[in-house]
Amino acid sequence: MLNPFRNQFRAIFLLSFISFLSLSIDAEEKPEAKVETSSNPANSPNSSSPQTLTAQTTTPENKSNWETGLGKGIRATSSDGKHNIQLRFRSQVQGNQSFQLDPSQDTTNFLVRRTRLQLKAGLFNDTWLVNLQMGFAERDMESQRRNTLRDANIVYNQYRDVKIAFGQMKVPFSRQRWNSSSALQTVDRSSVTAEFNLDRDVGTYLFSEDLFGSKRMFAYYLGVFGGQGRNRVERQTPGVLTVARFIFSPFGGMSKSGSDNDWLSESDFARYKEPKLSLGVSGAYNKNSDRSLSTHGVEYSFAKFNYSHAAGDIYFKWMGFSFQYEWLWRRANTAYVEKTVNTSLSREYSRSGQGHFVQLGYLFTNQYELSFRFGEFRPLGETDPSLKYSREVGGALSYYFAEHNLKWQTDYFYYTGTPTAAEGDHVVRTQIQVFY
Repeated sequence: MLNPFRNQFRAIFLLSFISFLSLSIDAEEKPEAKVETSSNPANSPNSSSPQTLTAQTTTPENKSNWETGLGKGIRATSSDGKHNIQLRFRSQVQGNQSFQLDPSQDTTNFLVRRTRLQLKAGLFNDTWLVNLQMGFAERDMESQRRNTLRDANIVYNQYRDVKIAFGQMKVPFSRQRWNSSSALQTVDRSSVTAEFNLDRDVGTYLFSEDLFGSKRMFAYYLGVFGGQGRNRVERQTPGVLTVARFIFSPFGGMSKSGSDNDWLSESDFARYKEPKLSLGVSGAYNKNSDRSLSTHGVEYSFAKFNYSHAAGDIYFKWMGFSFQYEWLWRRANTAYVEKTVNTSLSREYSRSGQGHFVQLGYLFTNQYELSFRFGEFRPLGETDPSLKYSREVGGALSYYFAEHNLKWQTDYFYYTGTPTAAEGDHVVRTQIQVFY
């Protein structure tokens, strides 16, 4: 084993424990802060998917057209109340330590994991919604292209049952990827999500998050995208990504103060007195993909593949307890493509596989939360030799100063790369996030 994870491992956990303990003592000595909530989804931690905004009503006590605060950013409303604009930013500062069987392969990193600047606007009483988001951190950009643009989309929001979004945005496919990275129970998403999600793309989709006005029992998304990822336009072979997603919430949709964003938070801050359950299924087909992970990943030099995708998820919240399960599947039309390059035969592989994860959490009344996750994925048939069985198991301790807007999280995960690996990677991460 790893000599009880060595001295650095003990030091990181000791520091985290002392810090969390001090927070607990401080929380007991001070009255619990009230965090203002609003029916405006712009105040939700979700920072990337287009959402419905609610026009602000000016009260006699506050006649200013401006407001600001943690979780609100800077928001202005026109004097006639028809238009509003909001500017927000968030940052995640992280330290992580990995331990491997060979101590010389251990790594220590201190980094700004994400830094985002977001602008949202509602026009003509929120008939039109505008969303722009930029990402500036190193890990927020693709390695092959330094593109800071993450979201640039417009939503026509006039009708409840048929809305339309167009521009660059998240593809409505897998649940955890659809969730904002600001609203997670752990420091980051599952390795299963990282392998099989469809990330962002440029296109359009029709949707409703309250179909038939049935207390959010039914939601749907039907979309068409370029299939090549973030703002890439030089594809030589025509292709297209089609996607469909359906959600059924038998007890009514998860909501908070009238917004539609609580179901995009992994934690149960609403502490529902009645159970809330959401069931989702998705399917997608990407024709002539030239990237290893369908809409993202490494670009192929010459290969093109047709990828089929499927996903299913269960989401549950009740009295501070949360549960989620997600299954993801991807299959290419062929295992590889060969081509003679400079008199030698070259081969480029597709990546076919499936995986799933389960995640549990409980939010205590003192704003601490414990969560646990187990996930694994494996290759399907003949595929990229680098795609091997992988497993993750671990947990997180979080303290929420102001829900997801200001929080501190520490997690530990054990990753194994193949069934024959006696030892894998032990990773400890600690991160603080502010979302103004």
